[in-house]
Amino acid sequence: MCDDCQAYAHWLGRVDAMLDASGGTEIAQMTPSQVRITAGHDQIRCVRLGPKGLMRWYVACCRTPIANTLDKAGVPFLGLPVVFMRGHEAAELDAALGPILARIQARFGKPPFPPGSHPRGPLALILRSIRLLLAGTLRGAGRPSPLFDAQGRAIVEPLVLAPDERAALRAKVEAFIAGPASA
Repeated sequence: MCDDCQAYAHWLGRVDAMLDASGGTEIAQMTPSQVRITAGHDQIRCVRLGPKGLMRWYVACCRTPIANTLDKAGVPFLGLPVVFMRGHEAAELDAALGPILARIQARFGKPPFPPGSHPRGPLALILRSIRLLLAGTLRGAGRPSPLFDAQGRAIVEPLVLAPDERAALRAKVEAFIAGPASA
């Protein structure tokens, strides 16, 4: 239920596809070496909500989110919005990804919250993520990456939103959260 993920959904114009009733986005955490993009490379774009924000990759033609990454190649982290994989059967996707481990950042969400929602992030999840990052680093799982070239450069220059664009998105997120509560 991260406010930046909500802002990104608004920026893409994909709120209905990306956000659940509580403002959450289902993200599968994996390593770049686990992801292959087999077509449409000419349509890949990147945006950063601010100068130091995550790199948020998307498909230009349909504004479908692809992934969230840090700005350094080789880091074994890639957050893949599940909406990017929706062409697969739901049961196949659920079997491949496993159960939802946590619902985090509920402090930015819209009540009522799903069971187990956490205002920030549970310590167990943070420790698990650190363990996965360390293991991925030792295995070299940050490379190859479909979004960085062999020299570690982003495959496209990211668009960095201006402060006024970011403020406009914040206003949309606030309106979304303040809107009618879901039933």
